[in-house]
Amino acid sequence: MTFIYRQTISEGIMKGHIDSTIIERYFPTLKEMTYLNNAATGILPSTALDAMKEYLEGRIRAKRSLDDTLNKMDSIRAKLSRLLGGSPAEYALAPSTSVGLNTLAHGIEYPEGSNIVICDLEFPANYVPWQNASRLYGVELRIVPSREGAVNVSDFADRIDENTRVVAISMVQFGSGFRADISAIAKTAHEHDAFLVADIIQAAGWHDINLPKIGVDLASAQAAKWLIGPIGAGFIYVSKDIMDRVKPRYLGWWGVEDMRDFSYFERTPAKSAKRYEIGSPALIAYVGFDESLDLLLSIPAKEREAVALGNAEYLRECLREMGLEHYEFEEQNKSPIVSCVPDDVERLEKELRKDGIHCSVRNGRLRISPHFYNTTEEIDRLVEKMR
Repeated sequence: MTFIYRQTISEGIMKGHIDSTIIERYFPTLKEMTYLNNAATGILPSTALDAMKEYLEGRIRAKRSLDDTLNKMDSIRAKLSRLLGGSPAEYALAPSTSVGLNTLAHGIEYPEGSNIVICDLEFPANYVPWQNASRLYGVELRIVPSREGAVNVSDFADRIDENTRVVAISMVQFGSGFRADISAIAKTAHEHDAFLVADIIQAAGWHDINLPKIGVDLASAQAAKWLIGPIGAGFIYVSKDIMDRVKPRYLGWWGVEDMRDFSYFERTPAKSAKRYEIGSPALIAYVGFDESLDLLLSIPAKEREAVALGNAEYLRECLREMGLEHYEFEEQNKSPIVSCVPDDVERLEKELRKDGIHCSVRNGRLRISPHFYNTTEEIDRLVEKMR
């Protein structure tokens, strides 16, 4: 695929725009609505939908083989490594962020006196597994308090000590849009031999990410948000440096060496992150995800990031002009998620939806989340309705 995009500078804000013909081709339904709800779910490209239809057609005509399936999974792991850093061997398939984080939480050993450090901004997918692990393994759970939708690196550092096994944090917080300084938190965690576990579902797809470079040991996400893929296509990242320290609690036929040998013998976990894959995935979701990854990889990461951040900053400028309260962070902590406090937010969200403008209400605030395929004209439409 070839994508054409242009950039403009307006009022000091860098904004990139993919050419409208490309948006029309790959996202035709966007001409029917104003979709600014990517922190909830992204819009599938038409190529993903076509591939999923073709897959089902192949199923009813018995055109698929195990080789086709394994090749598709290898393709996805390779593309994830290109998108997020690391090697294909460091990626495993998991149906959701929750399954991925649970797999990791239960694969870690917790010596007596261990603790886990999280913050109070997390979506339940990234605190319920750690609460459960705390109860099951007798581990202390330490909560870092937030302030105005943000958490400080120093507050994490204050709670990390020689008994910390896990520091778990979302790269971008779902409600406020705060983007954490993962590198700094990872550095402190590693100084105490703790794992940095990142929920990257609100970052992967728009953010220029290199997981090993910023010190992430373990990560999980799924395709349905900024990765513009189907629900049910998720993954785990496990750094090769610590893979042997994270034991698969469940082991299935997908996660062993010589998986295509179906005879009975003593099985051993795969040498790669495939050891964390238990059984057959929802292949139709991954067929679509493969196409979504193609689209994302065809646009330079820095361009995707500039477009999404530019759209969000344009929205913030509008909110400032309106005098409407919203979370403001330092430049390095901003994301495309904008959280504001209009009057009667529940009623407003319903009225916007009736007008074909899609946002969300989270934590009593209106959450607006433009992606690379959105435009400032769409944001203008939202703002006009909000006035």
